[in-house]
Amino acid sequence: MLLSIQQKYILEALRKLGYIPRRQLQMLVQGKFSEIRISGQRMEAMLRQLRYAVGDVRLDAGAVWLGDTQPDFRRLEAVDVMLELAEGHPQDFSVRCQSPELLRFSLEGSSLRLFTVATLSDPLHSSAQARGSPGRTVWISDSGAAPSGLTLPPKHFFAARQPDGSHRFYGS
Repeated sequence: MLLSIQQKYILEALRKLGYIPRRQLQMLVQGKFSEIRISGQRMEAMLRQLRYAVGDVRLDAGAVWLGDTQPDFRRLEAVDVMLELAEGHPQDFSVRCQSPELLRFSLEGSSLRLFTVATLSDPLHSSAQARGSPGRTVWISDSGAAPSGLTLPPKHFFAARQPDGSHRFYGS
């Protein structure tokens, strides 16, 4: 079976992330293909066809994943941060990072902007390691709240999780 360019993009995102909630996947696909409307029905049809074409794709009512992949809730929050900052239109993203980094992504506007989402909650946390990351760094924590006394260097921000799941961003 031939895959559409949207289905190829979905498969690429799944290979990077392994597991993704449907709402995040739909936002990524809509952001990438903004010239067409990706309705819930269109997304459902693409996913159903993809599941039959690629036997490793799994679906349920809330998520899409490859094989036996389990959700990584820190990475899923990092994807939420990326989608919020990119307003649903990230240029590109990568999960090939070293701890405490979770995700790197770029935005294109008047100039290319690079971002890294990292976690303060990682036991291997090393702010020196994340300081070497290009662009801006957005920190998240498992609790969703900033630790008391947190100070951030320039171009570093903290994303505080709000009750509705969105984030509020704080910088130094």
